Amino acid sequence: MRIVPLGIVVDNDKILLVHRRFPPILWGPPGGFTEDNETLQEAVEREVLEECGIQCETVCQIHEFDAHDTHIIVFACRYLSGNLRCSYESTDLGWFTIHNLPQPISPEKDIFQKAIKIVNKQK
Repeated sequence: MRIVPLGIVVDNDKILLVHRRFPPILWGPPGGFTEDNETLQEAVEREVLEECGIQCETVCQIHEFDAHDTHIIVFACRYLSGNLRCSYESTDLGWFTIHNLPQPISPEKDIFQKAIKIVNKQK
């Protein structure tokens, strides 16, 4: 089973989401596969920068689930800097409040709420 880390990047009351170009075609946090000798946290931070133009730092792992042949590990992340830039892997991206999430989306809304709570508590 493949392992894919995702990062829910939080900036105050907003979360960063990408609309995936490739299946599953939905809105979700940026992320992807690890490279050689890379930790899951390093992979999340690199993927967020590559996919979105945003620098972040991982705070902690908050969730994991299986989807098809993939084990997904979700991290809460803190926004550091950068301006949004869409990569070839996505058709759109943006900052969203928990009350204005686009659909379809994965993971569930409560995971995004958990990320916001954890990251904002650590300020």
